Amino acid sequence: MPLNVPPVADASRPARDLVALLWRHERPQPTRPGPRPRIGVDAIVAAAIARADAEGLAAVTVRRVADDVGVKPMTFYSHVPDKDTLVALMLDQCLVNMPPLDIDSDLPARQALSRLIEANYRWYLAHPWLDDAHTEQPPPGPGVIGKYERELAIVVRWGLSDVDTDSILTFVLDFARSAAVDATRAARSRTGNAEWWQAVGPVLAEVLDPERYPLSQRIGGAAGAALGGAYDADHAYRFGRDRVLDAVEALLESAGRIPR
Repeated sequence: MPLNVPPVADASRPARDLVALLWRHERPQPTRPGPRPRIGVDAIVAAAIARADAEGLAAVTVRRVADDVGVKPMTFYSHVPDKDTLVALMLDQCLVNMPPLDIDSDLPARQALSRLIEANYRWYLAHPWLDDAHTEQPPPGPGVIGKYERELAIVVRWGLSDVDTDSILTFVLDFARSAAVDATRAARSRTGNAEWWQAVGPVLAEVLDPERYPLSQRIGGAAGAALGGAYDADHAYRFGRDRVLDAVEALLESAGRIPR
């Protein structure tokens, strides 16, 4: 190679560095020269998760997390190279911390999936920032992969194809996540659903033409009276969960995997 031609950069290096951090407890890490550091990656990740739980992911900055663990930002960077890496570590660790599901192998499919949905729904409610960190390319760490393995073991027992098994799991988890996001937004609203409906309902009745919007008036009015407002996150979750379970049961029945 001519001396004036720079070597080709290793494009996979950032991915390798991230994987090494994610699996730091599974694979021996090189010993750094000098005195032992006061804090490590674990302390940084734990502090960042605590701040995200309390204030949201936007509140997680290098400077604030460094302050939380009592170090300077440059010390932070010696352990975690950037915020994107920190968020990946947080997401994975949060899934490591998720309580394991206790689902017997002989539990009917509907009950097993209902418990799976409920566990994920409650976990997203407890850690709302997980949705902000959600990505179609999740960090390939022990938390993400371990959770995937455990949950696949619930679905694989019904003997569908590998693709259908993965698709069912994705289907139910996507519902649990989106339902939790809606519930979190509703809980954060400054105006309660019933209070909002009491304020808006009478005003809307003055301008709503029943001949132009007959269905909106009849069905919306009935739903609003039953739910105490235009939207009820808990009702939406319970209704949607049951329809998701109906759909999966129908798929399993069509494949002959559960008795009719």
